Amino acid sequence: MTTLYGHAALKELTSNAPDYEELEEGHSAKYNHATCSMGVDTRKRFGVKHVDDAYLWHCFNCGDSGYYRHRETTSRMKLMGAKAILVPADVKNFSEIHARARAHYDDFDIRGQLWLAQYGFTGQECSDYRIREYKEGIILPIWYDRMCVGYQVRRYDKQPKYLTYNKDNNIQWLLTGACNKTLVIVEDLLSSYKLSMAGYASLCLLGTKLNKSHITQTMLDTYDRVVIWLDDDEAGHAGAMTLFRELSPTFKVVTSMNFVQAKEINIESLKEMEL
Repeated sequence: MTTLYGHAALKELTSNAPDYEELEEGHSAKYNHATCSMGVDTRKRFGVKHVDDAYLWHCFNCGDSGYYRHRETTSRMKLMGAKAILVPADVKNFSEIHARARAHYDDFDIRGQLWLAQYGFTGQECSDYRIREYKEGIILPIWYDRMCVGYQVRRYDKQPKYLTYNKDNNIQWLLTGACNKTLVIVEDLLSSYKLSMAGYASLCLLGTKLNKSHITQTMLDTYDRVVIWLDDDEAGHAGAMTLFRELSPTFKVVTSMNFVQAKEINIESLKEMEL
């Protein structure tokens, strides 16, 4: 029995339930599992459910399961109107909300637990990165040089899905303490957190352009290699090309990779990757 996520889960969905997107929130349906590892299913034992904007499926023939949510890429976030809110007073208030928010993963709304768990985040990771929850959704702290400078909220049932509250900029910086000469540039906070766990330093763009003021002499002295790891879509490819042109004259080695986001890879596999 295997549990699939991301593109692997989507492949099974589209191969066996091509109309899965027509399922209304909270509804389920059954299909034949034509690609079942135990043989072609003719008794509709492939069940699909739409919950919290995600699609969960399970085959009662082979026992495999899957979890797929449309990736909220930068381009999708922009289409939904997501933006940074640069209001110092609001940041102060939101900091107070974070201080009073639920800090224990087990106390989070099931929607928050599911969203975090699909990327391998449980109680320990939430404690390490001070991930919390309040009535609207999950609060993700933004770290700069080990200081919290703002928050991003992944909301449960409101649009836009993400709101960012920053004091002065839209870039996150994580120091890992590991002796690693690679700096990884990503788009989302969960990917940045996971790279930190794996021993890599990262810059998180949060859907904005690179702030060149963050490319300090200390960074130039510390990192020989930059890996640009953005979404594998048209917007991500264009952004990676722009960053490559901007950073190539500055760093010794600049590369780009088109792959699933770092948050979708388990931590042990991330540690084994040679970025």
